Amino acid sequence: MLKSVAHGADNQSKRRTDLETYVGKPLSRNPLALATVYKDGLGRLWRNQTEAAESLAGFGVKREDVNRALRVAGMPAIVLLLFTETGLIGRAARELIRIERGIGREALEQRARGIGKEGKSWSEIINALEDKPPQPPARGRTPQVDLPFVRARQFVEGVTANKWQTKADAAKQQGWGKQRLSNATALSKLPAVITGLFDEKRFSHGNAETLLALVRMLGVSKVARNAKLLSEQPARRSSAAILSYLAGGPADTDCKVEVRVVGDAVTFSFSFKAHSTRRDLIDVDHLRALAAALVNSIEIMQ
Repeated sequence: MLKSVAHGADNQSKRRTDLETYVGKPLSRNPLALATVYKDGLGRLWRNQTEAAESLAGFGVKREDVNRALRVAGMPAIVLLLFTETGLIGRAARELIRIERGIGREALEQRARGIGKEGKSWSEIINALEDKPPQPPARGRTPQVDLPFVRARQFVEGVTANKWQTKADAAKQQGWGKQRLSNATALSKLPAVITGLFDEKRFSHGNAETLLALVRMLGVSKVARNAKLLSEQPARRSSAAILSYLAGGPADTDCKVEVRVVGDAVTFSFSFKAHSTRRDLIDVDHLRALAAALVNSIEIMQ
């Protein structure tokens, strides 16, 4: 996967850009991706954490980053699943390790089972794992509810009641984030065949960003077509599973498509079944080819 890491500064810089585009954020601040890269190269590219850090130094990776990544990746799945919407950044990883060191893995896992991740930021999840009480809302303001469909309805109700006339006024009066309010109102303008797929109580701001990015990239008609196909297959699905279907259409038996937004980047992840006869995992060149195929498919379908 990283065979050309040491093939020169220019090539290394290009590989760094390709890999960080794939994982969605700098490798040193993406512990789960770093743990995967380390395990992929163990025995082939490096023998231990120190050698891995030296090989990945061009990616800004240090020995402590590798160690932290492996410690976090080894935590119970119920804990890691809390961060599927927010992403697990380096700072959150450090906090998780600190909490586990203080209360033990069994207690950490037990607390994770009682936490709902929907509508929470990574810091709120960390506070919940640490058993800290939630921060009270500012006096005179509506409690913060990071649920886009709910927020859009609150905005419309406020306009109807003459509490405000613009998003800027509403954001100022209620302490709502302007960008999040804009995203929420943009959702309310999408066709019902799309928005009707989601449970508003389990649809986070991160989900909203991803859905709007999909509409911008694929076009509302393509997303609506996929939504119609999915609506004809009634079943209970998570918001992430619905978004993946809207991005890739009917699932292929050998390739699964997932999509997420990190900052300004929209990341499509292709998951393939691993076979014992495969010699190497997919490398950056293969990923680049997949990206080209995706672009071509988008142009054809529009």
